[in-house]
Amino acid sequence: MGKWQSETQDEKLARLRGEVEQVQRDLIEAEADLADRQAEINAFEFEFEARVGYLLDKLSALDDQITQYNDLIETVRNRAIFGNAYLSVEKQYRRAWAKPSRDVPLPPPQPVSPVTEAEIKKLYRQLARQFHPDLAADEPDRLFRTEKMAALNDAYAARSLPELRHLAQEAVYIQTRSAGQTARELVQALEEELARCRRRLREIQAERRTLEDRPSVKLHLEVNLARRRGEDLLAQTAQDLERQVGRKTAERDLLKAQVDQLGPDQGIIPINR
Repeated sequence: MGKWQSETQDEKLARLRGEVEQVQRDLIEAEADLADRQAEINAFEFEFEARVGYLLDKLSALDDQITQYNDLIETVRNRAIFGNAYLSVEKQYRRAWAKPSRDVPLPPPQPVSPVTEAEIKKLYRQLARQFHPDLAADEPDRLFRTEKMAALNDAYAARSLPELRHLAQEAVYIQTRSAGQTARELVQALEEELARCRRRLREIQAERRTLEDRPSVKLHLEVNLARRRGEDLLAQTAQDLERQVGRKTAERDLLKAQVDQLGPDQGIIPINR
C-alpha cells in the first residue's frame, strides 16, 4: 500500500496545506535570495564600469582609430596599384561583422542603514507572499499578481522603502480556498499550486546558475580575495589599462602623422579624435 493511500480526505487536505505553505515560504526566500544576488552583482558591475570600463572604451576607440588610419594608408597604397575601386577583403569583413557596443550597467541603489535594510527585506518577503504570481487562483488573479510582483521587485532592487510601503497599502490577502469549493476541488487546487511552486523553484535555481556563470562573478570573487590581502585589483587593472592607452595613443598619433603627410589630394577624409 502506498504512503498516502490510507489517508482520509481531511488528512490529505491538511498534508497538502502544510506542503503548500512550506513550498511557498521556500519560494519567497529563493526569490529574495536571487534578487539580493542580482543586486550584488549589478553593484560590482557598476563599480567595474566606473573604475575600469571607461578605460576599455578608450582602448576600443583608439583601436578603431588605429584601424581607420591603417585602412586609409592601405587604401592610398592600393589605389596606386589596383585603382580607386579597390576594397580589401579584411575591410569588407570588418564592415560586415562590426562589433556591437558594450552595455553599460545601471547605477546601484544608494546604500541604506542596516535598520532600513532589515525592514526592506522583511517587507519584501511579506508582500511577495501576497503578490507572487505562482500563488494565483485563476488567470485574472495571475495577471494582477504579475503586475504587482514586477513593481515589488523594482522597489526592492532600488531599495525604496516608501514604494514598498505604498505597495503594502494596496496588498490584499488571498485565501487558498475559495468559497463554495468542494473538498475534491480544493485538493486539486492545492496539488496544482504545489506543482506550480515547485516548478518555479526549479526555474529560480536555473536562473541562479545562469547568474553565477556571468564573467563578472568570477572577477568579483577575485577582487574580493585581493581585498582580503590588502590589494586593490581594480586599481591595478586600471593602471595597466592606462599604460595600454598611452601606448595606443602614441601609435595612433604616429599613424595620423603619416596620413597627414599623404595630403588632401589623396582623397583622405580626416578622422574624428
